[in-house]
Amino acid sequence: PIFFEYRVSSPVNPKIKLGSCVPEQCYIFNSVMMPFKFAFSAHPMPLYSLIYKCGDDLRQDQVILTMINIMNKILINDNIDLKLTPYTVLAVSPNHGLIEYIPSTSVAEVLSSYGTIQNYFRTVAPVCSSPSGIDPLVLENYVKSCAGYSVITYLLGIGDRHLDNLLLTNQGKLFHIDFSYILGRDPKPYPTPIRLNREMVEGMRGLSSKEFEYFLSLCCISYIHLRRQANTIINVFSLFVHSDLGEISAEPDKAVSKLVEKFRFDLNDHEAESHLKSLIYYSLNATFATVVETIHKFAQKIRR
Repeated sequence: PIFFEYRVSSPVNPKIKLGSCVPEQCYIFNSVMMPFKFAFSAHPMPLYSLIYKCGDDLRQDQVILTMINIMNKILINDNIDLKLTPYTVLAVSPNHGLIEYIPSTSVAEVLSSYGTIQNYFRTVAPVCSSPSGIDPLVLENYVKSCAGYSVITYLLGIGDRHLDNLLLTNQGKLFHIDFSYILGRDPKPYPTPIRLNREMVEGMRGLSSKEFEYFLSLCCISYIHLRRQANTIINVFSLFVHSDLGEISAEPDKAVSKLVEKFRFDLNDHEAESHLKSLIYYSLNATFATVVETIHKFAQKIRR
């Protein structure tokens, strides 16, 4: 094995020191770009993994994850911790880069293997005394992270949100990956404004549950707090419009205006909450999005 004696810092997170390479934990992902996962013994954690991806421009992912991290810090500073997972990406060149690996399972795989998100949680975090049979902390993490990413991906106009791009950790934290389409662009027709479907809501015990009510309240609270810091978010984002990144720099003026539109400055806080709730229910009831997701699942099966 390759041995560094914990003297080499992770290129994406200098706080983590890398040791020996762990060959049995290294493998190639079954996807078009065939990214390679490297695993190392590390300090302060026992195992740390990186994904090397070649043939893909990760600079836009790095920018979007920077924006997600900024919004997360704004919310945490206001005592709103939505259990987000802003993993780190380092674009080494326009054609390759490194991605921090977070142990997780795609929502598509969860539904395929366990039937429902609730069944998955009952398997990885069972608590018999809980009404749902799930560790309450895990369920809370799921609701919070769903709310956080629902609002942030709406603001940034993140597209191509099929269930393979949504991942779940064993701690219940949901997070998004792959930010190739932003600012309202999407390879699929008629995308919903917020990436939320019935299966994800069933993971919260359904539309009539107190968990879903909590989800709605968290969405509204986080949206209002981010609106209050909108100038900071817009100013930081505007720094990237001349960065020669396809989606952002293609139309610099429109890029910033699209972000501004999502904050709905023409509405007061109460009207903004009602607007956001209407988008959530519209997204949940969008029939065409369900059809598109079914077609995507079928295409993935054929590809595999």
